[in-house]
Amino acid sequence: MTTIPTVFVTTSWFKRLVGLSDEEAQSGDGSPVVADRIGFDGSLEDAEVIGRSPQSYIAAGESVSSFVGKQITSKLAEYGLEEIEPDEWYPLEIPLAMLYDMRDEYGGVRMRNMGQNVPEHVEFPPELSEVDEALASIDAAYHQNHRGSEIGSYEFETEGPNEGVMICENPYPCEFDKGLIKGVAKKFANNPVTVEEVGDQCRSDGDQHCEYHVEWI
Repeated sequence: MTTIPTVFVTTSWFKRLVGLSDEEAQSGDGSPVVADRIGFDGSLEDAEVIGRSPQSYIAAGESVSSFVGKQITSKLAEYGLEEIEPDEWYPLEIPLAMLYDMRDEYGGVRMRNMGQNVPEHVEFPPELSEVDEALASIDAAYHQNHRGSEIGSYEFETEGPNEGVMICENPYPCEFDKGLIKGVAKKFANNPVTVEEVGDQCRSDGDQHCEYHVEWI
């Protein structure tokens, strides 16, 4: 029997995100809102994510611990995403809300660990073999798995034989992106990888983007 994906947003979830009273929440349009929790100011009204992405977040959480995997699954279900089909499209705000809740409740270290484990649960093109090529491919993979008019980007520039800079201008938690970048680099590097935030902006401070220096020693 084919499983029909169920996506719905409850009033209690909407209230929880925006901090409204019962009457105020009921006066809204019922849409999930995460804009006040991110620095990125692009509109997410039409933003969607393909099902294999939140599935990879669950798998990445389970790689951290079974507890984390269960928490991710529980939160997605609580927010309305109870059945996930890998090739179906879902509102991006739902997994984003889950990730920001996980960050707020369990800290940035756990969020980085989740991001770092995601590359272990996704397929990379077989022609990729170098770290800089893999890092540069993150943006293309992002746009294959996300759609919408203002979903942002990952821009990587090589600065030397074993280093480069990634600019993340998207709605994901910066701690998640930092882990994701390290995880992708480690998958293709034979040596230790360091990822350090540089520049004068950070999305966790309400800015538009984060910038990371990546080095595979």
